[in-house]
Amino acid sequence: MKFALIDDQIADLNDAENFLRKYLAENFSESADSIEIATFSRAGIFLRDFEPNKYDLLILDIFMKPINGIQVAEEVRKLDKDVAIIFLTNSEDFILEGYKVFAVGYFLKPFAKNSAQFAKTFAYVFDKLLENRQKTLSVKIVGGLDVEIPYKNIQYVDIDWRHRVCIHLQEQKFYPTCSYEQISAEMQNDSRFVECYHRILLNMDFIKYMDDENFILIDETKIPISQRKSRASKLKYMNHLIKKPSQPR
Repeated sequence: MKFALIDDQIADLNDAENFLRKYLAENFSESADSIEIATFSRAGIFLRDFEPNKYDLLILDIFMKPINGIQVAEEVRKLDKDVAIIFLTNSEDFILEGYKVFAVGYFLKPFAKNSAQFAKTFAYVFDKLLENRQKTLSVKIVGGLDVEIPYKNIQYVDIDWRHRVCIHLQEQKFYPTCSYEQISAEMQNDSRFVECYHRILLNMDFIKYMDDENFILIDETKIPISQRKSRASKLKYMNHLIKKPSQPR
């Protein structure tokens, strides 16, 4: 799991990193060693480094210059609508602006004086991150190899022109020996997936937008929507947009 901290105030950046590492070690010791934390003191450098699915969580200071945290989040959301975003701020005045880019919460500085609020927000977000990362599809692929594929990496599952079941990732494909029906029966229990066409199971986290007949993915792949499934599929997608990411309670 990989986090990014972005704050143009070096002292605040160091404080945030130290606090987060200490908190993880004390409260999530079984996962702390596997978490990589990248720090950036310039928003522009972070944006040049950023790419979809590289990070699981971004912690962004709102009051940065010349690019503020809200603007950074807007650029991120053009490429990756799945990554969780939390804002750092000295004031609650701009928090509603943060929710326009689907932030999952915010941390008030300094952490030492707001540790209870930090713990409540972070525990909620981290539990969700662990839940999403832990869900995997276990299949045997052609050639006899057993593989574990994280749900979060699966764009869609379909039947290709050679009548083979195909699991599509962003830069890779797997051909399992099990049937489409077996995979569908398991994965449709996860709210991220919708069967929008006969034998096409789509991960809605990868949808960029939809038109009357297709879902268009982040990489511009078009996934057809059948007439029979159109209403239910589009409704499920709209509900997915409303609920994702969920706000902390």
